[in-house]
This record gives sequence, C-alpha cells and structure tokens, in this order.
Amino acid sequence: MKGNFIKNFILQPGPILSLILIGILLLSAIVYYRAVKIQRFMEPALAISEPRMRFSQNINSLLREEFGATEYKGIKFRSGSIFIEQSLLPDSSLSVKGDEPLVLKKLSRVFLTALSDPEIRGNISLIMVSVTFPLTPDGELNREMSFSMQKRAASILYSLYAAEPALEKNYGTYFAAAALAVDASTKETNLIEFRIVSSERLHIEVLRRLGKYAH
Repeated sequence: MKGNFIKNFILQPGPILSLILIGILLLSAIVYYRAVKIQRFMEPALAISEPRMRFSQNINSLLREEFGATEYKGIKFRSGSIFIEQSLLPDSSLSVKGDEPLVLKKLSRVFLTALSDPEIRGNISLIMVSVTFPLTPDGELNREMSFSMQKRAASILYSLYAAEPALEKNYGTYFAAAALAVDASTKETNLIEFRIVSSERLHIEVLRRLGKYAH
C-alpha cells in the first residue's frame, strides 16, 4: 500500500524524457535568441572597426619590417600614432648631413613605403610630428618653450627628409611639425609623437559599412 502511494508521486521514464526534451528545446531557443541579439550588435561593430584595424595592421606590418617583430625599445605604436622617446633623437641641429639617428632612418622608410602604396596613402591625411611641453602659469616662459619646441619638431621633420629625400620631394604636403602645450601634470612629455591623421576616405568607408545597418 505504502509502495503504491510513493509510485503515484514518481514520474515514469516516458514523462521524464519528455520534460528533458522540452527543457532542451527551451534552452536552445533562449541561446539562439541571445546569439541573434549578439550578432546584430557585433556585425555593425565589426563593420565600423574593420577599416581602421586593417589600416593599423598595415602600419604595424611596415614597422615590424624595419624594427623587427618584437617591440623596439623606446618606440610605441598606438591609436594611429608612433611615439619615440626623445633620448633616441639627439638635437638634430648638432648632427651633420647624412648622420641622422638610425631610428629616424628606419621611420622615414616606414613613411615612404606607406605613402608609396596608393591604398595606404589614400587613408592618410597628414603625418604630424609633434613635441609637447608642460604649460606653466608664466606666459612668457610658455611662449619661449613653444618657440623652442617648435624648432625642435621642425628639426626632427627635416631629419626625416634628410634620411629619405623622396619624402619631401614626393610627399612633403603630407607632413607638418608642431609644438603642443599639455597640462603640467601630464606624464610622458618626453615622447615625440608622429601622429597619422586619417583621411576622409577612411571615415567614408566606416560610414558606408555602417549604412547597411541603419535601416
């Protein structure tokens, strides 16, 4: 009698299997729904990032060819900019013609190769050689530092040209030099930046890819 009472509360194998199958179907539906939502988010995100990623990969590839597979000490590449420690670039005014620092010789070849490639060049609007200096409460000192750092940035650019004359001859309109004031608390003011400013073509490519998801 007691055994029959317990059996009434124990499901038979058939119903148990049915419940398991129903659970699997429900779980699959939930997973599929979430996968579709993730895909709808990822596709436009990849569409936006892919042109910039490809451009960065091209520049990274050129840097590796010149500087090697491992990160070169004192040189960083991030967010479309190449940063070089000032200690690697002695005062160009003290250098004799043809005696430019090795790092500039390598970097000039990177830029020349990039600009010689129509596909890469089409995505470059400007290469800005910039040197930063800390802004102080003394306006006169700021002006003196700005003038001095502007000369420093220009001398680095001229050293690039000296290392690879074809840069100035064929692609001089792609380069500029500037001194930029930064907050005194900013770290890494000892870095010289070679900023690769992307062209409208790269922005248009991003918008074109994104347009198919705007409907």
